[in-house]
Amino acid sequence: DVCSSDLNWAIGARSREDRQVRVVVEPGDTAASIAETLYEQELIRSRLAFGVYTQLTGTRSKLQAGGYVLSANQSVASIVEHMTTGKTDEFNITIPPGLTLDELRDHFKRDGFSDNEITTAYSAMYSHPLLASKPAGASLEGYIYPETYRMNADQTLDTLFMRTFDQMYKVLQEGKYLDEFTKHNLTIHQAITLASIVQKEVKNPTDQKQVAQVFLKRLSMGIPLGSDVTYMYAAEQMRVAASPSLESPYNTRKYGGLPPGPIANMNPSALEAVAFPASGDYLYFVAGDGADEGKTFFATTQEEHEANVAAHCHVLCQ
Repeated sequence: DVCSSDLNWAIGARSREDRQVRVVVEPGDTAASIAETLYEQELIRSRLAFGVYTQLTGTRSKLQAGGYVLSANQSVASIVEHMTTGKTDEFNITIPPGLTLDELRDHFKRDGFSDNEITTAYSAMYSHPLLASKPAGASLEGYIYPETYRMNADQTLDTLFMRTFDQMYKVLQEGKYLDEFTKHNLTIHQAITLASIVQKEVKNPTDQKQVAQVFLKRLSMGIPLGSDVTYMYAAEQMRVAASPSLESPYNTRKYGGLPPGPIANMNPSALEAVAFPASGDYLYFVAGDGADEGKTFFATTQEEHEANVAAHCHVLCQ
């Protein structure tokens, strides 16, 4: 029987991939709209087959509202059984460090949040002590703290974001970073901005402390930060080629002081580096490449710095 073998194929697992996807069924959603969502999330092979299966098994009216975590390696029978329980699932969502809001959007989409849900959460108004010094109109860039969070599948992203603010503020309080930021004449927003630049410049926590020392000394002396990662961020946002002469308030090669806001989120080590920088009088640093990849070289004078560049940075500094 060709028909039943076709149906068996169509209601089988779409793939062997065990990637977990969050699906929210709202009260009043029809079997057809649920099938559409499952198909768009690449969880089922056929919307029609899903409809036929729920009709044949009498489960069409038994699909319950709730938040579910599903996988493409489940058959339609397994998905339907899951959705007739109405029990909301929990899942882990991991926010990596060193990412912009644009890059995080891709992560959230893979976790089953729609573009619309993400845009809404990005532009929502939040009241939190962490955000007290964030200028009105500034985005959440840098504020979505990297960590693995456990959440209910029917929870909204803005709920998650509030938890990330709680987590970041707790780190700042417990590490006594807030007092140190004040000693460096930095608001929370400015400190997070600087930490994001440190994060993008170097990953090693020891180097981050020395890089923070360089930047804080430059700020205190009124010397531009001269950080390439800031104009690279600006170029990415403007969708243009990166250039040290790029016209943007984020270009710290061109403009003194800190840029208007963070350029990515950051590890706790970068926040610690800004609070408790290494001692020293360095004004320059360069990342090595080739045999010196992963090493950072510091200098107090322009001449020493140029010697470091010539000796250790052959490709990146061209």
